[in-house]
Amino acid sequence: AVVSTQSTGDSMGRKCVDGTKCRNPDGDPSGPYCVVEADGGKRVRSTCGIPRCIWDVECYAGNGVGYRGNANSARTSPKKTVLCQNWTVDEPHANFFHPTEYNKKTYGIGSHNSCRNPNPKLISDPWCYTTDRMVRWAKCDTLKRCDSSFDYFKRDI
Repeated sequence: AVVSTQSTGDSMGRKCVDGTKCRNPDGDPSGPYCVVEADGGKRVRSTCGIPRCIWDVECYAGNGVGYRGNANSARTSPKKTVLCQNWTVDEPHANFFHPTEYNKKTYGIGSHNSCRNPNPKLISDPWCYTTDRMVRWAKCDTLKRCDSSFDYFKRDI
């Protein structure tokens, strides 16, 4: 994903060289960066310290349709938590929500086993098909619902 901002300096207050702005054209996990002049005049890549949204990554809002985090386990009984089944397979359970273009865009379904909610009319939280042959699906109840205790943004400096 390309992230573009109007920021013209890094997280240490140094100006981006040649009038460039903070960008993230290659999706670097450390976030937007620019080239700055470091001590000794050497040009280096430096992160800009722009906060990133963490709602729907570290917690979920509403019915969980927008959740895009990596939680991938569900509780199938009070003492048993199991891994989620990959959305691209039909074992051990038949899967009705394969990663079609619509399901990818709308629900974040892909070639992974992360919790999602592609069925918000019937289920009110992120869930997954489980790898437990005896339990077809379960809610990902280890996930927290976003509330006032979660900041909207996190700054990675």
